[in-house]
Amino acid sequence: MLHEIEPACPHAGVCGGCLWQHLRYETQQQLKRDAVNLALKEAGHAEQITSIVPCPDPFYYRNRMDYTMGWKGEVGLKKKGSWNHYVDLTTCLLLDKETPNTLEQVRALMQECHVPPWDVKFHRGLMRYCVIRCGKNTGERMVTLVVKDLSAITHYSLRITERLAPLCTTLYLGENPEITDLSICKTFQLLHGPKYLTEEVNGIRYHIHPNSFFQTNTVMAGELQKTVLAFAGTPRSLLDLYCGLGFFAIATAKQGSMVRGYELDAQAIELAKINAALNGVADRTNFEAGAIEKLLPIISSDETVIIDPPRSGLHPKVLDTLLTAKPKTIVYVSCKYQTFVKELTQFKSLYRVEKMEALDLFPQTPHVELVTKLVLR
Repeated sequence: MLHEIEPACPHAGVCGGCLWQHLRYETQQQLKRDAVNLALKEAGHAEQITSIVPCPDPFYYRNRMDYTMGWKGEVGLKKKGSWNHYVDLTTCLLLDKETPNTLEQVRALMQECHVPPWDVKFHRGLMRYCVIRCGKNTGERMVTLVVKDLSAITHYSLRITERLAPLCTTLYLGENPEITDLSICKTFQLLHGPKYLTEEVNGIRYHIHPNSFFQTNTVMAGELQKTVLAFAGTPRSLLDLYCGLGFFAIATAKQGSMVRGYELDAQAIELAKINAALNGVADRTNFEAGAIEKLLPIISSDETVIIDPPRSGLHPKVLDTLLTAKPKTIVYVSCKYQTFVKELTQFKSLYRVEKMEALDLFPQTPHVELVTKLVLR
């Protein structure tokens, strides 16, 4: 077909990381635009988007990848459509050109130290993930080896450091003792370098912890931030729900707004406070940790609200509170437009859509970020 091309990666089609690498990038954008518009139409909305803001480079765009360990000793990603079969990656075009060497060093460490990989089916083994983060604009690189039990591997710390420290600026061992297949750790041991990775977006510097959520496409995160700030304007008072480590809140505060940020993750809130001080806006920000639906503050009608919820969307109580409080402007950032279009029906009882823009933060995949400005009628 005219729209199909030969994938650049030899693992494409088998690995679950790049579902659309066989499609021309222009075709990917058209499919995403059409999918968003179809979802809007089927939900009864007249709004449509005309295009997707493209990513300048559809390869090596990610700043974080979680490479998993297969039960046969593979180091890579899960096979397409599978939860317990893996692709042993010899290359990867998503993160950076140093990735294959890092993964090869992890393979060598597992063999040398006779460290068994974690088996997600039978819940046994030790080595679970190799999480790599890159500061695209700072040149920093963080590697975290996630294991089931730190005490079972700490005696190999020196060997791990010798092999991996030359490939990164920060090196961690992290422990996830649960049977859940996650790269989030409960305990960390810093082996090398500074505590945080630092990234810079639009002149704002952010400290990032191994467990932190951060927009995974640095270049397009900058465009996303510009879009959100343009939609929000420069309000006197702004409320940032699901604020994370302060990505939107700090940028808005630097424009002069007084900002309150709320987030479930207490560690993210501590980082938000650190990042606010790092960027000179600690006096214009206030951050609090807890479940958003339980912490919802009093929202004034003249306030602007930014919401960037998880893929599951808003908690019903959060949505009800927003519709009761009636803030004059809501900027909704959605990483799953299918969820947003359902909630949009309820918002439209009081709000109109003033602007809507989609940005391609996830080339080679069907995913797209959708930003909508809602204005009180």
